[in-house]
Amino acid sequence: MRIIHWRWASLILGGLLVFLVLLYLAGPFFRRPGVENRQTSPSISMDQGIEEFFRDYWQTPIPPQGSPPTPYTDVEASLSPEDCGSCHAEQYRDWKESLHSMAMGPGPWGQIIDLTQSRQQEGDLCMTCHAPLSEQMPFVAKTTAQGQVNYEKNPHFDSRLQLRGITCAACHVRQHQRYGPPIAEGASGQRFPIDMKNHGGVKRTPYFERAEFCRDCHQFDPQNTLLVNGKPLQDTYREWKNSTWGKGGAACQECHMPGRRHLWKGIHDPEMVKGGVRVEARINGAPTAPGGPIEVELQVTNSAVGHMFPTYITPKVFVRAVLMDKTGSALPGTQQESVIGRDVRADTGQWKEYFDTRISPGESFRHTFKWTRPLQARKVRAWVEVHPDYFYHVHFYPAYLNGGSLSPEGKKLVEKALSESGRTPYIIFEKLIPLS
Repeated sequence: MRIIHWRWASLILGGLLVFLVLLYLAGPFFRRPGVENRQTSPSISMDQGIEEFFRDYWQTPIPPQGSPPTPYTDVEASLSPEDCGSCHAEQYRDWKESLHSMAMGPGPWGQIIDLTQSRQQEGDLCMTCHAPLSEQMPFVAKTTAQGQVNYEKNPHFDSRLQLRGITCAACHVRQHQRYGPPIAEGASGQRFPIDMKNHGGVKRTPYFERAEFCRDCHQFDPQNTLLVNGKPLQDTYREWKNSTWGKGGAACQECHMPGRRHLWKGIHDPEMVKGGVRVEARINGAPTAPGGPIEVELQVTNSAVGHMFPTYITPKVFVRAVLMDKTGSALPGTQQESVIGRDVRADTGQWKEYFDTRISPGESFRHTFKWTRPLQARKVRAWVEVHPDYFYHVHFYPAYLNGGSLSPEGKKLVEKALSESGRTPYIIFEKLIPLS
């Protein structure tokens, strides 16, 4: 396994497939037997251990659904999100606006599109989280008696689902049986007219409300994967489990699916982030005359995020301040910044963590900006700016476009992803502090 890990690191040096690297490292959380061997529907008995349930439920890619029961209508048998939305309209509207629906957007697909023949296994590793249904995969792995993996055309492939990302069926359908959480308190058990077709009902399990339901795509196994400075590249579940929130039993769904909304908001949503952190800025001491010292302290507290802020290696949070003149213009050369985030790269031939300044739940990040006051300075502008896709926009996509051997279609997709990733930054805090 270690040899393969360093092979992946060398690929990154050429600007290749960081998405796939990260998903490969997550592999030990996945069960990856051949698709043809996974036809058993999971039991939902509470007597069954939670780990056993999730091992069965989250086999990836998710086994083919097979033939639908004879009484099913076309809509009941469909795996299309639109058909699910014909009855579950609110859930469909939420999903359509969520990042789950965009999980096979131009960034991932721009990389995978050129791998469908030559390096199919790499593309499949990416799709196990980004598009996990077997019906979304054009090829299927077959393992020979000698242990060699070959790829054949997938007889269950549905091209209409390929780029739909993480669909309703990915979480709720196994062998055409629908699964879901217990009926919410105060909700009616009969939500549709009694004569309406409803795919044979739904099997309900409280495991849908457990953090472990989200774990396999949001945690790399710390026991069996490459660690950088002692930590997996993605450690979200473990960060949560070791926090006050995890120890108190507040699951991922309580924050990311409040009221069972299918939005899964996170670092890309300004209001979500503002609700999870508290920011304060103040000037230390009395304002001084020109030539005197200025000190402004800015503090960011992880007050309500159930894991590190930010949790992953892709975002960066910039804490910034600049001196301004009486017209409100920034004085050249006076802007300063500090960065909250985890900077991990393999651009020296080995994985290296350059810094990790992320904030643990309940903890704070503090930075003091210092200047000698210029004559023109009248106020300080202090602000906090979040860049959700910083790693992709600044490091990965440019390197991939410059170093990768891309088809015209793949290049166009990655260029679009680069453009989109540059539009995601936003400000969560801003304060003007007078100096007189």
